[in-house]
Formats: sequence, structure tokens, C-alpha cells
Amino acid sequence: MRRRGLFAEWGLLLWLLSAQAGCTWLGVRLRPDRPTPTLEEAAQAQQVIEQAQTAIDHGDMPSALAALQAQVARTPVSAVAQQRLGTVYLLEGRLGDAKACFSRALKLDPDYVDALIGLGRVETQEGDAEAARRRFETAIEIDPHRSQAHFALGSVLQIMGRTDGALAEFFRTLEGEPNHLEASRCIAAIQLTRNQPEQALSRLNQVLELAADDAEARFLRGRAQLAIGHTAQAVADLNGAIRRSPGRADIHYHLALALEADHKPALALKAAQEALRIAPEFTLAQSLCNRLALAMAPIGSRRSATAKSAAASAGRDAPADPPR
Repeated sequence: MRRRGLFAEWGLLLWLLSAQAGCTWLGVRLRPDRPTPTLEEAAQAQQVIEQAQTAIDHGDMPSALAALQAQVARTPVSAVAQQRLGTVYLLEGRLGDAKACFSRALKLDPDYVDALIGLGRVETQEGDAEAARRRFETAIEIDPHRSQAHFALGSVLQIMGRTDGALAEFFRTLEGEPNHLEASRCIAAIQLTRNQPEQALSRLNQVLELAADDAEARFLRGRAQLAIGHTAQAVADLNGAIRRSPGRADIHYHLALALEADHKPALALKAAQEALRIAPEFTLAQSLCNRLALAMAPIGSRRSATAKSAAASAGRDAPADPPR
């Protein structure tokens, strides 16, 4: 998840200033029965937002939470403060707290697009993809040009298996934000499932030009290289992905496939065994381990193992003896 941009640097200040004239900013409307903030209050709120963003950038989530919780206590009727706090809770994985903040923001302003997106993301993580889809579609109806909403909708459609719709939303994301790396990665992943490795490779090359340490993009590019038959390049990319994400069994498994294609069965077996160590129930990795071990065995042992396997299979398939 991208953290930069979650807190618009001038958005809250401009909203507060415009509120004095009864204007709307960032989808937030000040109701006439609520007090108008002073310039001093606006400056203080802006400072809190900046402090919270700096804390997030340095991985200091407790400081970000403390700053925003204090701001919410000072201005409980601020939809902006509620939404910002909810976003930090979401980054922390505190879904219940995030949901409460986003819901309070929407009670204050039902058309607050950022709060709609945040609540939809909570619902996505809770497994309620249909509710999230409706939430993101509402956000897009309010602001059709919000790239963040299009990406969120594309992501949930991808989860639902509706890849045509997901692709359309990811491309709309790129229309508004051409360097949106997550959208490009998602497009490439769908292209791989559709047996379009050349298109995926081209897109992933662009992603890695901008973010060389992107483990997911390197993993996907390794798969694309393997599908095209560029085994050496596939091995290099997959090893690079493992250096950045060593605990992912799926990357080790695909590295084993690439090494097998590169005629390096011993290294392939080692990679497959590592995938199985990380995920003991990974049946594809288990099957690959068995195949590689059999291929590396001496010819006599291989024939014996094949015969035993055939006999065992015949025994399983034979009908039971009838009762006497």
C-alpha cells in the first residue's frame, strides 16, 4: 500500500480556509450549525497532518496515531481528522478502529470520497467484497476522476474474479496517474493469467525502471520471462525477488520451475524443498520435489520407484475381495 499521498499536504488547510466562506473542499462540507475554524486552528491542524505524515514515512506509527488522536479530540466534528485517523488504523491493521473512524467521517459528510474508499478497503480486508465494490462505485459516482477509487474498485473486482472489469479500472487508474505502480503490476498479473507474457513483460520493465526493489514486480517479471522461454533471465529475476521477499513459498516454487527449465535439477530441487519448508501443504511444490528427485535418481532406482508406484496404484484401484 502506498503511504505517500494519504495525507494531502495542503488539503486540510485549504478546506478550513474555504470553510469560512461556506465552501466545499475535498468533499468535506461544514454544516452551518458548527463553528467556523480560525486561521490559528487551521494552521495547527495542518501542522498535525504534517507531523503524522512524517511519522508514517519514518515508520513511527505510534507517533502518527498520537498526533491524530489528539486532533480528533480537539475537533471531533472534523470528518477530515476522522478519515486521517482511520487511514492510520488501517495501515496498522486495526480494522475495527479504522471502520469506526471512516463511519464517523461519513456520518459527518456522506459524500466524503476518501472516507468511502477507506471504508471499502476495510470491507475488502474483512472479506466483504460485494459491499466494498458498492462503496468504491459510490466514490466514483461522486468523483469520477479519483484514481485511488478506480484502483480500489479494480482490486476488489480482481479478487471477485471479474478480470475484465478489473482491467478497465486499472487502465482508468493509469489515465489519471500514469506512474501508478500497483495498477501496472495488477495489469501484468492479469496478462500472465491470460497467457500474454510479452505484454506483461513490457509493462513490468516499466515498473522496475521506476522501482527496482519492487519484489512483486520482479517476481511477476520472472514468471513472464519463464513463459517466454528466457530461463536465465527468469532465474535472475526470481532470485532477486527472493532476496527481497525470502519468506514467500510461491517465489521459491517458480524459481524451482525456472531452474528445472534451465537444466539445473539439483538447484531446482533445493528451491522446491525450500518452498515446501515454508509451506508444508504446498501440493504443487511437493509434486515438483517428487518429480525432480525421481529425475535425479540412478536409472535402476528410477525403474524400481516407477514399478513400486504402478503396483501401489494398481492395489488401490483393485476391487476388494468378495466376502466368503
